[in-house]
Amino acid sequence: MVNKEGMLTQKGFDLIQILSKNRILPAITINNVEDALPLTEALLKGGLEVMEIAFRTKAAEASIAQIRKHFPEMTVGAGTLVHTDQVLKAIDSGALFGLAPGFNPRLCQFAIDHKFEMIPGVITPSEIENAYDLGFRILKLFPISQFGGMELLKALNGPYGQLGVRYIPMGGVDIGNFGEYLKDKNVVSVGGSWIASGKLIQAKNFQAIQENVTHALLKIQGTGI
Repeated sequence: MVNKEGMLTQKGFDLIQILSKNRILPAITINNVEDALPLTEALLKGGLEVMEIAFRTKAAEASIAQIRKHFPEMTVGAGTLVHTDQVLKAIDSGALFGLAPGFNPRLCQFAIDHKFEMIPGVITPSEIENAYDLGFRILKLFPISQFGGMELLKALNGPYGQLGVRYIPMGGVDIGNFGEYLKDKNVVSVGGSWIASGKLIQAKNFQAIQENVTHALLKIQGTGI
């Protein structure tokens, strides 16, 4: 399928496979569209082919469109989706998937109705069950650190391991603890801003971002997680 900008939307791609391959989903906030392409290039050179652009700034929509146009090999998603109009903007920009910080049944159903791959945020048993009932199999555990970290994940795996859902822990995940989460069989990927922090982007230190990616991926390879 092709959107109005003439870009392939790649519907039908396997998001689980992409997340499983990359293991890290950098959560990125872009304030200036001009940073989108060099940032994406840094991630790709470091070895990552998936990223999330947070819909927290006016530059988000245009940044995603630029990335989709110039780097079709990058699987780019739209993050921090809290309104249905943001879902529409994400789709229009060419985003291949979306993430929400929480579980909003109306927002989730809206994404389903528009055939847009959505990853809702959950943190409680009830939210997991409700998201599962709507058909979601990839769930964002947010904010994981503030709700017990690995202890919460272990507790949830007891009753919900049978469901076959896969988690993306986010919120307080960093270079020091991300490996522990990835050891859990139900964790498909981890998300965090440490790879490409706002400070590094503002300083246009894309080399450091590339090195952060390489360092994290080498750590994964070295521990076999």
